[in-house]
Amino acid sequence: MILDEVDLRLDEMGQPVPLASGAESTVSGIDSFLQDVRLEAVTTAGECFYDPDYGWSLLDFLHKEFGELEEIQIKNRVLEKLKNRDEINPRSILVAITQETNDIIRIHVEFKVKNDDVAYQMDLSIDGAEVTILD
Repeated sequence: MILDEVDLRLDEMGQPVPLASGAESTVSGIDSFLQDVRLEAVTTAGECFYDPDYGWSLLDFLHKEFGELEEIQIKNRVLEKLKNRDEINPRSILVAITQETNDIIRIHVEFKVKNDDVAYQMDLSIDGAEVTILD
């Protein structure tokens, strides 16, 4: 299923990447799938008009005092969103959360696609203003 998907290639700001010819660059297969996971991670649920559940809504955790409860909530949110994707092996999902300073929370995510032994990783940062993909 994921190997048949094609999408516009997006830069780190979420904008389409043009080719030298002026046409839009595309991604397909696993690269398209991984791009979609990254995009969903920084999206707030409700932003996507055709899928109101799309988005991890990590901005919900901005300006909250970070403690054990918030760590569990973030971890559960990420786990739930990744488990909703049929392509991901749910037993392969690992989520680690660390607080670097009072305002910066780092999230490390690792998962495997079903029927594949390759581990894919993504690191995110929640700071005082936004959610950012670090890798």
